[in-house]
Amino acid sequence: MKIKYNKNLIKPEMKSPCVFKMNKKVLVAYHTKGGASEKYAQLIADTLNDYGLAIDTYNLKDTIPDITEYDILILGTGVRMFMVYRQWKKILKQKAIKNKHLFMFLSSGMAIEEPEKAVEKFLQPLVKKYDLNPDSLVSFPGVTPEKWAKYDDGPKNTMKPELAKTWAEEIAHQIK
Repeated sequence: MKIKYNKNLIKPEMKSPCVFKMNKKVLVAYHTKGGASEKYAQLIADTLNDYGLAIDTYNLKDTIPDITEYDILILGTGVRMFMVYRQWKKILKQKAIKNKHLFMFLSSGMAIEEPEKAVEKFLQPLVKKYDLNPDSLVSFPGVTPEKWAKYDDGPKNTMKPELAKTWAEEIAHQIK
């Protein structure tokens, strides 16, 4: 599956004919180690809540929710040692995911300079492996771990919350 990117927003374009009713149940689930995915997930949930949507938010480190009761899934993960978290993949294995509208995000160091490459390297292989049909795939810049910051001249916190907010607003408009 080839994802088309909108270079102005540094993210892939969403499928267009994707309209939902506002009473749909929305799950925002994430796994994080350094905290960036959690911050992005919370910002996404808050933004969707501002649009009047009821959101359930789960940290997949603590529990893997049963997704059967949700219509829309927004799933996010970080990357550690060039791999997404195993715990996050567990939610992708649930059979019910095939009948859901799926939005996936990633936070990683690679997304700082090459967001498209981060999606291609980390998310697209999982989409293919689990035969998923996501409405949108996107990557956001992560946080450089403290132990690596001393080797890197760049800033430790490279997060761009405005990108996640814009993405969540686009999701809200599709759901409306």
